[in-house]
Amino acid sequence: MHSELEETVRKIIFELLSERFTKWIDNRIIFHIVEDKQEVKMLNYSIKFLDIYAEKVRQFGFKTTLENGKELVFLGDETFKEPLREEVEEVDWLLHEAFCMDSEADLYKPYEKKHSTVKTAAQIAESLKVKNLLLYHENDNDLENRKSRYTKEAEEYFSGNIYVPDDLEVIEL
Repeated sequence: MHSELEETVRKIIFELLSERFTKWIDNRIIFHIVEDKQEVKMLNYSIKFLDIYAEKVRQFGFKTTLENGKELVFLGDETFKEPLREEVEEVDWLLHEAFCMDSEADLYKPYEKKHSTVKTAAQIAESLKVKNLLLYHENDNDLENRKSRYTKEAEEYFSGNIYVPDDLEVIEL
């Protein structure tokens, strides 16, 4: 986590959990503070933390290379920001939020929440020349048809592979 988040997380932990659990803070539960563009080895992966230039609260996404050599970028809870272009351009996998269909923007107001529509996320992915776009953080107003609706809209603006996973669905990266 980044340094600004540590104090908030600690406060929540001590407010919600009993001493039975909090006594392990800093002994067995260790906070690791990371900085923008810092690389950390986690399991078999080198994870590069990326400040996503979030407008609501500071957030980090990350970039990593998978065991098969493919690059993956996760952008967190806000839409892509231009200062990240160099890190994201031409990656194999881009995980980008898409709050709603473009036709639903007036109803759900994604831009007020610093989110994007499926159309916007697909256009961003196309401009970045990524190979695979995985959309998440979608509105759940039509679960039965969400995957097909979101995929169809994204296909109009993105020429790569599109994934709109259902809860608990496994996608082989």
